[in-house]
Amino acid sequence: MVAIRHLPNTIWVLLMAFSAPAVFAAPVVSLNVEPFSTPLEQLNQSGSCRRCDLRGADLRGAHLIGADLRDADLRGANLEGANLEGADLSDARLAEAHLQGATLTNAELSGTDLRRADLREAVVINAYAPDVLTEGMEFAGSNLTGSHLIYGGK
Repeated sequence: MVAIRHLPNTIWVLLMAFSAPAVFAAPVVSLNVEPFSTPLEQLNQSGSCRRCDLRGADLRGAHLIGADLRDADLRGANLEGANLEGADLSDARLAEAHLQGATLTNAELSGTDLRRADLREAVVINAYAPDVLTEGMEFAGSNLTGSHLIYGGK
């Protein structure tokens, strides 16, 4: 023990750190995580609802910036005034959805079904939109700048 006391300070500190009692260790906490009770709750809590059934959901004015809604079923959903900026809606089903005044700037819309959807007054600037289904889509007054969203695309 006497020899240890004569060690340089840096080595002494290292020895103390490795021989410190387990009292300083962080306690292990067990969490009981319950799944979300509804897809709407999942979307609101996590911002992600991939492959969720949100048919007819009331999402008016919702802040869904960057939301992951890939392959989600949003047929007939009300998204009036919703902010979906940067959201990933690839392969989502938005047929007959109400998107009046919604913001979809920089959204991923590849393979999205927008047939008979109402996008009047929507802002869809620079959205990536190859292979979008747009038959019967309403878009009067919308800003589609740089989106390559072509009416009647497929």
